[in-house]
Amino acid sequence: MNTIVHTTQQVYRQLVNATSRPGHVELITEEVKNYTDFSNAALLAAMTLFDNEVTFYTGDQTMKKELKVLTGAIADEDFSASDFIVLKEEGLKKEYFTNVLKGVLISPEKSATLMIDIESIGKGRTYRLSGPGIKETTDIQLSLAEEWFNHRNEVCKEFPLGIDLMMTDKNNNLIVIPRTTKVEVL
Repeated sequence: MNTIVHTTQQVYRQLVNATSRPGHVELITEEVKNYTDFSNAALLAAMTLFDNEVTFYTGDQTMKKELKVLTGAIADEDFSASDFIVLKEEGLKKEYFTNVLKGVLISPEKSATLMIDIESIGKGRTYRLSGPGIKETTDIQLSLAEEWFNHRNEVCKEFPLGIDLMMTDKNNNLIVIPRTTKVEVL
């Protein structure tokens, strides 16, 4: 019998693997009762990372209720001060990249992570990743539009400041692009 603790432990291992190997796709096979329009991978990643000290922003009321109940995390009405921003691809705005926590030199970890549930990981536009955790380069295909990576690259140009991206899709794939990773549009 799998409990929620066993489930989140497995997802945590997959998150660590995806974070340490940017561009590597993890398939989240764990099951969860999901009453939202988000993928199981998105909900499980949030359930694994959130606790009662984490603040998050989402415009989706069902997801907000689920995350508050399942994790005890604090729903924030102001995305610019939130630790995590949870949204769907079609709900993206430039402000979610530019007007968020980017850290400060003395505490670069005080930055936001955008958790974006996109249409597809493995289909769409091709991006080339390079940086720590990648031998030379890695090419990935995502349905996420080029303009969002342009905003992300602008925010991440002054390392160690920036934001991290975590993307999931309807097939429960998960990919992480840390602020240390260089992203080129091909």
